Amino acid sequence: MTETIGDFFADIERDRPNVPKKYTGTIRFDLSVDHVAEHWVLKIDSGSVSVARDAREADCVVRARCDVFARIVTGEQGVYAAVWRNLLSVEGDISLLSTLRELLPAAQEASRTASRKPEV
Repeated sequence: MTETIGDFFADIERDRPNVPKKYTGTIRFDLSVDHVAEHWVLKIDSGSVSVARDAREADCVVRARCDVFARIVTGEQGVYAAVWRNLLSVEGDISLLSTLRELLPAAQEASRTASRKPEV
């Protein structure tokens, strides 16, 4: 696993970001290097997010190589573009993939910037 990925999940665990309350469920990430997978689980409960490291059953399972997921986390690769290019596979409740987009650093920064703009 790359440091970038570990930092991404550690930031979620530390900051406990909120996503829109319409999202509830679990997403398991099976991220692999040389055909060995590491598992991360995001539990989303009415917008609140927590992180675990295990291979439990999940509502949505996302599979990718670590290098691909690291590019997604850094904003070099789009989530949906990765799906369309078969770089990332999704099984189960694909609507939960939108939660991942909400948690990416670029989305978090856009949200902070938007909240600082004065209303006209």
